[in-house]
Amino acid sequence: MHRRILRLAVPNIISNITIPLLGAVDLAMMGRLDGLVFAGAVSLGAMIFNFMYWAMGFLRMGTAGFTAQAYGARDEAEQGRILGRGLVLALAGALVLWGLQDVILSAAYWYMQPDAALWDATTGYFKIRIWGAPAAIAAFAFSGWFIGMQNTRTPMWIAIAVNVFNILFNYLFVFVCDLKAAGVAYGTLVAQYLGLGLNLYCLCRFYPAALRHLRDRALWHKAAFGRFLNVNKDVFLRTLLIIAVFSFFTAESARYGNTTLVMNTILYEFFIFFSYAMDGFAHAAEALVGRYTGEGRPREKNRCVRAIFLWGVGMTLLFAGIYATAYDPILHLFTKEATVWQAARPYLPWVLAMTVAGFPAFLWDGVYAGGLRTRAMLYTMLTAAAAYFGLYYAARGAWGNHALWAALIVFLLCRSLLMTFLYRPEKSAEPPARA
Repeated sequence: MHRRILRLAVPNIISNITIPLLGAVDLAMMGRLDGLVFAGAVSLGAMIFNFMYWAMGFLRMGTAGFTAQAYGARDEAEQGRILGRGLVLALAGALVLWGLQDVILSAAYWYMQPDAALWDATTGYFKIRIWGAPAAIAAFAFSGWFIGMQNTRTPMWIAIAVNVFNILFNYLFVFVCDLKAAGVAYGTLVAQYLGLGLNLYCLCRFYPAALRHLRDRALWHKAAFGRFLNVNKDVFLRTLLIIAVFSFFTAESARYGNTTLVMNTILYEFFIFFSYAMDGFAHAAEALVGRYTGEGRPREKNRCVRAIFLWGVGMTLLFAGIYATAYDPILHLFTKEATVWQAARPYLPWVLAMTVAGFPAFLWDGVYAGGLRTRAMLYTMLTAAAAYFGLYYAARGAWGNHALWAALIVFLLCRSLLMTFLYRPEKSAEPPARA
């Protein structure tokens, strides 16, 4: 069981690591140009797309759970139809974003209030990258589908290839073609469609049986498509709540001044890297729990959940140990400002509490998604978000920025405890394993 978990988790962790590295390379390229407007345009534009695509990320989780169960049931026809439904939903999402692009830009401008030169460059970046929406959103469906098929290496190699393409084309368009911020947008656009091509190639090369069922009439079966939409609706609403919580965290940080804003942004990176590692194991849980559910093997499912949490405890102790012993050196990597170092030192207990309070929530997400228990995920997220805002507004007068971190810990802890309380191991009808 542990080998199966690592075989699925490690490629996911590697894929996740490529995400912040690409952003760092883009900013480094813009930093070599004269003036700050280009770096600012890429930062603001990327933030807008991150929020849009984060909202569409529900498609990966929903597709993975359905596919894993079809894989466990050895239903090749349904495997193909699930991917077809995911791609239909991805195209629909892209069409919505295309239709609302001016509304999205207006809302972003109202929220951020940038100066005219910066906003002109950001608008140009956005207007180019938005045409990559079909490829970017379809990537969620493909990634979830491959994970559900117990294959995390293919999306890992595709993610690495897409990021390498992105960097190469960004360099070409920025420095050779002298397109500045627009060059980064063009580079990303080309890389996204190359990624779509790689996903289609891998589908045709390794899964020809599923490919034949992409156009089945049963793909549009009302009950099956309705269930697919309902599950993805739950995950979508849950994702919107997460966006609300973390957007509020960033916006509210600015109320306490630039030093606190920078400090909170840096400390949030501690959370991001920890969550990437946990997400690797959550995706493994999603794939295996869905598979064993489809196979009707509750004993293996229960073994998988126990093993996943053993790895979660181990990773939590590892990260907590690194953060506790290397807290100051890590801070120095992010900033040279001594005022930020001094402001951040009292927050180490919050960073350590974040790892302990958060790891069960990340892992339960994978377990619940694999079992398609998305309604429970939505309700626990709703309760946790209410606790987050309630505690912050009650305590901010006395605690200030510490109230923001206390609310985040309560948000994570509430999710962890509620999902632990609601989970019930399945009773096994299988014969006991031989010693």
